[in-house]
Amino acid sequence: MILQQELISLNEIFIQNQSYGNEHNPDIFSYFDKGSYVCLTAPHSTKTFVAKHLKGSDLYTGAITKYVAQHYNYSCIVRNKYMPETALISDFILQNRLENHFFLDIHGMKNGNGFDLAVGTGYFKPELYEKQLQFIDNLALKYVINNDNYTGKIGLTGRLEKATRKANVLQLEWSKNYRDIFNSFDNVNNVTVPFIAELSSNIENEIC
Repeated sequence: MILQQELISLNEIFIQNQSYGNEHNPDIFSYFDKGSYVCLTAPHSTKTFVAKHLKGSDLYTGAITKYVAQHYNYSCIVRNKYMPETALISDFILQNRLENHFFLDIHGMKNGNGFDLAVGTGYFKPELYEKQLQFIDNLALKYVINNDNYTGKIGLTGRLEKATRKANVLQLEWSKNYRDIFNSFDNVNNVTVPFIAELSSNIENEIC
């Protein structure tokens, strides 16, 4: 059973200083190694500097990512703080030679586009992620959510694919109705967390 208070406590790390994060942490990103093939990432768990401007945080993504990683034993990377300069999670991954993971990149998206979850495949055609996307479709039916796939050349997905030429990263963009640990806790509890955990397990077991 998910404890709402635990999620709230994890979230406090990221929302401190008006979501600028912990300015005293010497590290922009933290990697928590569980020895898993799957690695969950939350690149916008705090505010970030992107494309020469400040981007708001993807609220609650850091807490959800850390919760799933801790309770289901998966590695994860989270952003600890805002920096007034470009600091990309893809660079962190490459500099620390972590690119052999399969990454599930957890993001937020605005409500109102008709989808609860949008899945990005970056530069690569969806066919290269056929098994994973089929499993995601099955999970969407199981958890009764609307989902869609898209391609895009930005973010961790596109940058990491371009650098490594590997199809090993999917961007999962969740609407706020499936991230809000205060006003939509039932959705987080009954859909988002088990969805990410099941998807992670499927990908992990495919390779192990």
